[in-house]
Amino acid sequence: MKTGKIENIIFDLGNTLCFYDFYYFYEGISRLEKKLNPAEFRRYIINKKLDIKLITGRLAHKDLFKKLKKKFNLKTGYSDFIFLYKDIFWENTPMKNFLEQVSNEKKYKLFLLSNTCSHHINYICKNFPYVNLIRNRILSFKVKMKKPDKRIFRFVIQKYKLNPEKTLLIDDLMENVKSARSLGIKGIHYSKHKSFLRQLNILIN
Repeated sequence: MKTGKIENIIFDLGNTLCFYDFYYFYEGISRLEKKLNPAEFRRYIINKKLDIKLITGRLAHKDLFKKLKKKFNLKTGYSDFIFLYKDIFWENTPMKNFLEQVSNEKKYKLFLLSNTCSHHINYICKNFPYVNLIRNRILSFKVKMKKPDKRIFRFVIQKYKLNPEKTLLIDDLMENVKSARSLGIKGIHYSKHKSFLRQLNILIN
């Protein structure tokens, strides 16, 4: 791979470095709680923005569990609840291979910028060790900001003294890419890996 104008690569985590689907959590809980409607369960979490509060560090996992236990009269214990909450990820092998390649080449500074919570990042680092190749991490629950808020991109730029024009964001959500681009950061909307590689080659050659 040739080195072009890009010096820094910022990776998203979910549905970029690894895949995830919260369906497994909702369905998993409903299998334990026979009377629970998974769609209603999901709707309550989203409407109350409990997921947002969790990833911005404004709600602890045990407090989330207590709220849901009270609302839906859950019989499931906390350990099973957390296991199901974490066990929603699987490997994106092509991106794993790409990350290992650029890490070995040492031509780019690598960063991780993710809307995530403590349990998810810990689970991922344990089960998908290739993610540990990225040591510079900006995690929403720690900085209490989340994408696509421009403040979190400004935070990354200032913290690591990055030149936006020489920085690339790879993210599965177009709204995040657009927000980064508005600050001068180059962005690739990650959907299919082959398309990603084509766009990348245009940027670096």
